[in-house]
Amino acid sequence: MKYTTKIKQTDGTYHYRFSPPKDARLSGVSQSKTFRDGRTARFEIPKLIKIVEDFRKGKIVAGNLSINSTLRQVLSYYYNTGQFKALSTRTQKTYTYGLNKICASKFFARELGDITLRYLTVAHCSELYELWARGGVDNANQLSRIFSVVLNFCVNLELIDSNPMAKVKKRSHEPRSVTWTKEQVELFVETAFTQFKWRNIGLLALLCYEWGQRPIDIRLLKWSSVDLDNKMVTIKQTKRGATVQLPLEDKLWELLTQQEEDWGWQPYVLPHQKPNNGGYSPIGDIQVSTLANEVKSVCGLPSALQMGDLRKTAIVELIESGVDQLAIMSVTGHRNVQSLNPYNKHNFATAKSALEMRKSS
Repeated sequence: MKYTTKIKQTDGTYHYRFSPPKDARLSGVSQSKTFRDGRTARFEIPKLIKIVEDFRKGKIVAGNLSINSTLRQVLSYYYNTGQFKALSTRTQKTYTYGLNKICASKFFARELGDITLRYLTVAHCSELYELWARGGVDNANQLSRIFSVVLNFCVNLELIDSNPMAKVKKRSHEPRSVTWTKEQVELFVETAFTQFKWRNIGLLALLCYEWGQRPIDIRLLKWSSVDLDNKMVTIKQTKRGATVQLPLEDKLWELLTQQEEDWGWQPYVLPHQKPNNGGYSPIGDIQVSTLANEVKSVCGLPSALQMGDLRKTAIVELIESGVDQLAIMSVTGHRNVQSLNPYNKHNFATAKSALEMRKSS
């Protein structure tokens, strides 16, 4: 039988595995299924094969979707597809948030929700993108990516010929130019250490700044990567996959030694302070944002300062201190010198230092 594999078991009996083609699985029309006896398999599998064949002949179009389906129907249906269900839990949450945001907009509800797939144009998508861009370029680019995932899904099912959102010119992301001052970092950390519930966010900020690392890599840091005896930490970076080994200076060693006394019985250096399902997880990015905002509000720091800016601050300070670029790369995990270019600040201090170095040579 088509799409069926006969699998011999250790006891000599056979199981029958029905595995429909990828397009039928992704559409939600059919899924894999195992039958444990031949009689049931011979009775049920032909029915499943007919469903797949009808789908491929166009008698069943994407599990009740067709070129005449509205955008609202398509977006709603996507949650039930094998493609969506195969995503990680975190990505599912991101997509769900984005799709809900798209559907909730007044423009979509008023103008686009009831447009059918066949009549969706580049002009429609361009207007959507400009609307999203009012909330920032990052917001527009993220929503357009999520919307494109669904439209590409429709392309793969041959419901539409092309993805109109892919033809919309996206705006370039403007890199953030915000950095912290040393005094701001010290004030933030000192304030955070005044309350137990803020201590982990204070230590996170200090480690990001001192080591020039991204918040996510510090959040996920485990005690197994911290060698207090030899005063060294090993960080496997999430974004680049680079592994960096960094020294523990006396101040950080003392803080981490105290942290281990309090939290060393669970795996994470900076855990969420409340257990989840009987275990501890690393401090989450939403909690980081919430606690950081509380601390900034108390000590009067600008709300524009973000935890992610601390890595940039550290790199800029290293560059302006005249540290060799290869040495900086050993700290930051960058793979080439060109990657450091965005951190070179063209300011008075840098220009003055360069001219003074020229005169002294």
